[in-house]
Amino acid sequence: MDYSFKIINSSAGSGKTFNLAIEYISKLLNSKDDEHFKSMLALTFTNKASAEMKDRILVNLSNLKHQRDKIVLEIISKRTGLDQSTIKKKSSNILEKILYNYSNFNVITIDSFTNNIIRTVNRESENKDDFIVELDNLVYIDQAVEELISEINEDNELKELLVEFAKFKLTINRSWDIYYDLKDFGLFIDKESNRDQVEYFKKMNIKFFSQIRKKIIKLKTQKTINIYDLVNNTFKLINLNDLNDNDFRGGNFTKYLKSLISENNFSINESIENSLKGKSSLYNKTLEKNKVESIEKIRSTLLNNYLKIKTSVLDIYKINSTLSFLPSLSLISRIEEKIDKIQNDNNIRLISKFNSQLNSLIKLNEAPYIYEKLGSRYVDFFIDEFQDTSELQWENLIPLISNSIHSESHDGSKGSLLIVGDPKQSIYRWRGSKINQFLELIIGEVNPFHLNPIVENLDINYRSCRKIVDFNSEFFTFLSDKLLKDVEIYNSDLNFKQKSNKKESGYVSIDLYDNKTFYLKIEKQILDLLNRGYSPSEIVILVRKNKYAKELIENINTSEFDLISSDILQINNSDKVQFIISIFKLSLSGNDYVERKKVINYLYNQNYFEKSYDSSNQCFFSNLSKTEINDFFLKISKDNKFEFKYFLSLGLLDAIKYCSSIFKLDINDPFIIALIDNIFEFLDSNDDSIKTYFKYWEKKSENIKLSMSDNQNSISISTIHKSKGLEYPAVIIPIYDDKLDENTSKDLIWLNEPFRNIKNLKWILMRKTKNLYHMGENAKEIYDSSVLNNLIDSINLLYVAFTRAEKELYIISNKDNSGTNSFSSLIKDFLDYKLSSDKYTIGKKIINEYNLNKPELESNDVNKKKIKIISTSKNVNQAKYVSDTLSKIYDKDKSAKVYIFFANEKLVNLVNLYDNNNNLKISSNYHILESDLFDYDYVIITNMNEGFFPFSIINEGVVSESEKLKFDNKSQQDQENHISHLFYKLIQKAKEVHLIYDSDLISFMSGEQSRFIKQLEFFKLDTHNYHKKVIKQKMIIKKNDSEIIKKDNLINDRIDDILKKGISASTLNLFIKNPYLFYEQKILGINDYEESKYLNFKDQGTLFHTVMDKIYSPYINKIFKVEYFNQIIKNLDKISTDCFIELNSNPPKGKDLIFIEVLKKCVINLLNFEKELVKKGNKIKILSLENKLTSSIKIKDNLDVLLTGTIDRIDTFNNNLRIIDYKSGNVKTNYLIFKNFEIVRNNHNYSNMLQLLFYKLLVSDKYESINELGVCLFKKHNNPFEFIENSKKIEVSEIKYLIKQIIESIIETESFIDSGNPA
Repeated sequence: MDYSFKIINSSAGSGKTFNLAIEYISKLLNSKDDEHFKSMLALTFTNKASAEMKDRILVNLSNLKHQRDKIVLEIISKRTGLDQSTIKKKSSNILEKILYNYSNFNVITIDSFTNNIIRTVNRESENKDDFIVELDNLVYIDQAVEELISEINEDNELKELLVEFAKFKLTINRSWDIYYDLKDFGLFIDKESNRDQVEYFKKMNIKFFSQIRKKIIKLKTQKTINIYDLVNNTFKLINLNDLNDNDFRGGNFTKYLKSLISENNFSINESIENSLKGKSSLYNKTLEKNKVESIEKIRSTLLNNYLKIKTSVLDIYKINSTLSFLPSLSLISRIEEKIDKIQNDNNIRLISKFNSQLNSLIKLNEAPYIYEKLGSRYVDFFIDEFQDTSELQWENLIPLISNSIHSESHDGSKGSLLIVGDPKQSIYRWRGSKINQFLELIIGEVNPFHLNPIVENLDINYRSCRKIVDFNSEFFTFLSDKLLKDVEIYNSDLNFKQKSNKKESGYVSIDLYDNKTFYLKIEKQILDLLNRGYSPSEIVILVRKNKYAKELIENINTSEFDLISSDILQINNSDKVQFIISIFKLSLSGNDYVERKKVINYLYNQNYFEKSYDSSNQCFFSNLSKTEINDFFLKISKDNKFEFKYFLSLGLLDAIKYCSSIFKLDINDPFIIALIDNIFEFLDSNDDSIKTYFKYWEKKSENIKLSMSDNQNSISISTIHKSKGLEYPAVIIPIYDDKLDENTSKDLIWLNEPFRNIKNLKWILMRKTKNLYHMGENAKEIYDSSVLNNLIDSINLLYVAFTRAEKELYIISNKDNSGTNSFSSLIKDFLDYKLSSDKYTIGKKIINEYNLNKPELESNDVNKKKIKIISTSKNVNQAKYVSDTLSKIYDKDKSAKVYIFFANEKLVNLVNLYDNNNNLKISSNYHILESDLFDYDYVIITNMNEGFFPFSIINEGVVSESEKLKFDNKSQQDQENHISHLFYKLIQKAKEVHLIYDSDLISFMSGEQSRFIKQLEFFKLDTHNYHKKVIKQKMIIKKNDSEIIKKDNLINDRIDDILKKGISASTLNLFIKNPYLFYEQKILGINDYEESKYLNFKDQGTLFHTVMDKIYSPYINKIFKVEYFNQIIKNLDKISTDCFIELNSNPPKGKDLIFIEVLKKCVINLLNFEKELVKKGNKIKILSLENKLTSSIKIKDNLDVLLTGTIDRIDTFNNNLRIIDYKSGNVKTNYLIFKNFEIVRNNHNYSNMLQLLFYKLLVSDKYESINELGVCLFKKHNNPFEFIENSKKIEVSEIKYLIKQIIESIIETESFIDSGNPA
């Protein structure tokens, strides 16, 4: 049936790809032009989907040509009205045309299509070279923010803005460091869904934001005063009616009012509101009658006051949110400019910018102009997975599609559009897709064209067995009835009620398990499947998050099978990779003893030193002495000495090879291969230096993962998102108690026209909280919509997971902690619905007929030549294959004539890395354009991928200038024909051909095998035998055990030394927190502080302490007067800058300038607080600052231990002695509540309390009565002091016993184990 606009609503497993391929082929066959495919565009969302679609089309055309698939032939004949002989003839012609005009076979990702348009138009309008597509926007946003902050050295306006931002963050109890806010904001505005708001704020200047800020601060002051007035008036009303706290139920109402005295506690209270409205009790039933009458008399006024407070609190919440984001919003333009500059300077384009760039081009140019630049006009459009299309992508496509389907071609034919998708599989909303976009098209609510679509629903499931299909229909109908009754995605027209095409019954099992047996159940289930004949590659475990994949691998310990997950195989988890990175880091910072220790630790664990040391500790003691870095490497390297100066002269790849040769690293280790692959790609657009790479590594190492082929003989763990579009015979899905809307509080939403009194502010940003629910209908609607979307995302995610199974589906849910509104609660609710307790099954388990994969047998025809097609991942494995193949060839025949063409010419550098026999030097490896000069026995071609072979660009110096000019002047078609001629000439003459391609489909422009491989597959040469091989890597995933150091005499001696010289509270706390870090820092003397261009956290704390010492020192032993504080504030600018220079040797710059202002703000807050205390008649006298005290204590065996400590401040407050410790970081005040000594001794969270108790013990030698122990929290707004309640009652003798116990634990411990707690 012919159509102009058709929509296929295709549920999971209903043959979406099959149907799209059939529609594509039908269009081709019905066309009079066998090259009509040049006018057809099929868009997918991933390289994998694109490759699969191309293969489907080509295989179906081949089957039609050879009449091999009767079902496809019947369907095509029915769709086209053509007889079988015509289909056979046309299919043969079209297949050949596609394979020999492959560049015009436009089945590509939507990102590639966008990229093609931008490149083509930009090349002409800007006269620029081709840019590099960058997938990771984080690195460049990070760089943009760094550059922006560094500009505050010269830009006072910017400095003032960022300083005010940092100061404001302190007032809402958040970190002052605005770097992370700006980076997160940069990522947020990079999302295309925010483009309208971004464009609005880009037009505003700094003056606009300054005026808005002043208005908002004024409004906040008014609202705050209003709340205080209402609270005071309410208390007056309560007192006037002779009521007190206890007259209200639980004293809750007055407690709430008192909490509003501090702005930090501004909140609304629904239970209070309900009690005032009479929905719950406002007072106890036993309350005296006269008091009940008093409350009832004023109830309406109390409610009215509360509602006014509520309105003001919500306004302040809006105001604070506005003030939080206003600085970031004011910098949108500058951040965007920075990113644009970085893109231009590095000749890159962020993929995240593609759609907005294309949108601008399309708005400026008509569709015919775009087609003219592309060199072709598309007539027929096919869009796969439409539910994942973003709004902007669809907006960009509409004009191009409209131009085709609304106008006639030269032959009178009109274009067409086919959309295929499934709204139930919409799981990429975070990437800009919008489920309603597809729904509105299906139901006809929205249509951008003047043609009504034909809508076809596919309800036959060809993937899953009957019971799996029945279960999914029932389960998701149950969920939709329970949670989403009014959502059109789940109504009767778009329901889940499919029918299976399979004869087998299939099997579904749901089990609830507790934490203790959860992993054991999954292990047993896998073993059961393996015992029934399933191969490991037929079983998959699907999880929501990468962290669950890691937990499964760590908690399922068995030798019966291997678990593997490409999502968690970060190469920075490899000890071998970390060893190399440590050496790189030492080349930049030789005195980094943390990295030196890592190097020694790795070598010791690898038995590199053989029997030179009895223990790792002995090895550390021997090799961690303070020596020059060159001497360090000479000492630790054995027979072949590591020459550090020579190492510094090497490029990155040679540096790795040198490390491997000296320290006996296996350069064939999969993780090292992945590192080399990453460096190889890095060198494509960066300079060959360790410094540059290390900077890149620090930012991107978390995202560098091992590339893994699909046919590893292991059970794969995959995220549900990655599994979309795939299918597996057996699927296991662990269900955790994650909340269905867990990301709600992290979401940011735009609120339109938020303030009545500020008309010129159109938008503000807010975090999504329940407060929105009370801010009017508009905000409530936004909140409800967001919650609903999160719920739909969660259910759709389950739908995608549950519909991957072909034969057996296992849902194993954690029943512990399965609260409401969680994934595990959904499973439990379904079991309750089915009247089952902890288990539910339907169907029958299958005995799987499984045959081991047998290698493809080689032909016995020895007269035929060989063509070997090699699939591998990335580049290093290609280089290794070339090196190994050369060795085999020359070992057999020293005089063999070998030709190698490097389609990626830089791959020769990798071959040299592995070619220890220098075989590359005796082979021929010049450019293919010159290869017709000789005949060869062996031909090897690497990077046989589209984009590399055939090629369209030849770099300077690769061939002669005349040859390059001749090639460049050819049309694209002539270039490809010339390359094709040379290729077939080469392989026809050779007796053995090796064609190697990269099968990695993750990157933007790679993964698809070259057209020439496809040509050989579909039009095999009779003179050759064909062999396919996949190069796989065996993964050995080792669980990282905690570091353990056994105590020996060397450690005992060091501990004795520490105890004699003096042990501090921080040392005791370090031992409690992490014994291994105690060993590193106190036994070995290694401290881990990252080098930074700005002050690190430790230095920031030191600066705070130094400033406090300088400002208060002149007033020691003086009772403070108000004028003292005024004088300090007057001198603070100079003191803080001087202290910074004293600490850092240079004046503050960049982020440090902001920190200095934050420091002054915190100090002034403290000074003003104490000044107000003095004004009220309180007497403050500082007795000492930074006072270094010692004491001694006897432990078992009558051993004397010296206790040491530097106490920040000892003072008297109204003649009561206080010990005060300064804290520049965050302190959880609930850990300052004394419970018992046992918890202080064992729980590192009580470190501040232990420190204060330790100080009390030290001070007790000098002062008898110590009244208060407390901390001064610099970053705390309002009152910066927090004290331990009733600390006076804690006896010194009890503290002494506590300290004895901890010290004895250190002495008696047999080993130092890494607890995992960071320093």
